[in-house]
Amino acid sequence: MNKGRRVKPMFSLSPVEFRDSPISGRGVFARRSFGAGETVVAFAPKQRRVDVRAPEAAVAAQDKVTLLSDERFVIIPDRSVPGGWLCNHSCEPNAAIHSSGEGRVQATRSIAAGHEVTVFYGWVTHNEPGRDACRCGAARCRGTINFDLGDEDAKVVRIDGTGHVHVGEPLRSRLAEYGAFLHSIGQEQVQEAIANTLVRMKLRGPGRPVCAF
Repeated sequence: MNKGRRVKPMFSLSPVEFRDSPISGRGVFARRSFGAGETVVAFAPKQRRVDVRAPEAAVAAQDKVTLLSDERFVIIPDRSVPGGWLCNHSCEPNAAIHSSGEGRVQATRSIAAGHEVTVFYGWVTHNEPGRDACRCGAARCRGTINFDLGDEDAKVVRIDGTGHVHVGEPLRSRLAEYGAFLHSIGQEQVQEAIANTLVRMKLRGPGRPVCAF
């Protein structure tokens, strides 16, 4: 027996597979069961990282598969290598993307073998209300992936001398409703992105596009 010769495995050892999804394009599917808290797949096994202050970062943010890591870097996946960046959105996700380090997809509840691994994108847009239709098929599907903030919303936002943000109606009610939805699926962190976007909109003034990382 030649011990120096590498034997090719007869089956894939990967815990996930990447194939066509009924939601959209290619998706990520579990080959085995996962429990809540388990890491399912790396976000981008092959990636490039760009400093968030670099001009290239703003351009990269327009690509829907980039990820802001540790508030310092934008992770740009190499699309020739599949990874968690292929996870589809769902309004009832079974996993979440964690942006620390190189990024990873982690189960938020049990995922059975054969089931698609889905995450909640939490996109916040500016003056693009119908940009991203949702086709997740969940019972509580919102119909759209993105939560949009328009220039009219910024008009009811006030920033006082201490930096506190005050929100008037009707935006306050809309934020409360969306906040309750986010809480029900464990995605409260999206509220921070909404708050940051509102502040940038207010400071930049109407008609000026805002990058909502």
